[in-house]
Amino acid sequence: MMISNQEVNKGKSKFDDIYNVDDPVSYYESLCLQKEYELPELAKPYFTTIIDAYLKYQPVTPLKILDLGCSYGINAAILKFNKTINELYQHYTSSSRLELTKTLRRDLDYHWLHQSSFDKKLQLLGLDISKAAIDYSVESQLLDVGICADLENQPLSKEHYSKLRDLNLLISTGCVGYITEVTFDKILAAVGNPGQLWGGVFVLRVFDFSKFNGVLDKYHLVPIKTAVTIKQRKFSSVSEKKHMIELIEQQGLSAELEKVSDYLLAELFLIVPRDILETTAVETLLSDLKLT
Repeated sequence: MMISNQEVNKGKSKFDDIYNVDDPVSYYESLCLQKEYELPELAKPYFTTIIDAYLKYQPVTPLKILDLGCSYGINAAILKFNKTINELYQHYTSSSRLELTKTLRRDLDYHWLHQSSFDKKLQLLGLDISKAAIDYSVESQLLDVGICADLENQPLSKEHYSKLRDLNLLISTGCVGYITEVTFDKILAAVGNPGQLWGGVFVLRVFDFSKFNGVLDKYHLVPIKTAVTIKQRKFSSVSEKKHMIELIEQQGLSAELEKVSDYLLAELFLIVPRDILETTAVETLLSDLKLT
């Protein structure tokens, strides 16, 4: 049974108020402390594996990565700047930081991020509908490029279109469900050579990623469901847990993991060009990437 995204999101807790302020402190206090939001950190080794494999397939510098639903650049902080969620929480919520003005906080954040070595071979782009989150991420230089756009309802601007050209890798740690294949279609149309694009997309088990198959096929890309399942965050209430488990089971899936773990769980889908699978079996690819 196919469940609509609207039906799923109706019973999911909403955190809109923490994404639309000009500083990440509420984001880290609410999600990382109270809801034990772990997905970006748990996703890091899998993204790193995919990045290394891509660079063997096509050595490019820098590797141009788009983080879909980037919010305040948490994936960039973890992947490029090698921060942990606990380090990010401690930094952003420290009393000494919160006493500063907005401008001084930006300066502090920039120096904190850049004071140690970071991965210069990665160029991080972020797309999000929150202008406040994008502005923060660009001003503190967590992101090399920020795109504020609602591609579900609006076309890509010429400026955004040019920023996405020659994209190498697309990642996401929870945006699918809020975005649909409509957004993917617009992004892939802008890439220029989507047959060279790879992706690593974590999708909550309650959402059906097969809805994206048609658009991916249009651009000669193939989604592969891996064996990787990791925690996103704790259920925020008994009612949210009940609703999510019911929807998972309505799709004929077992929700035992959600019942036992008390967490929303996300599955990793690998996206690769179709021509790779003409010479390499899916099982071999997943085994080589340790995603089985």
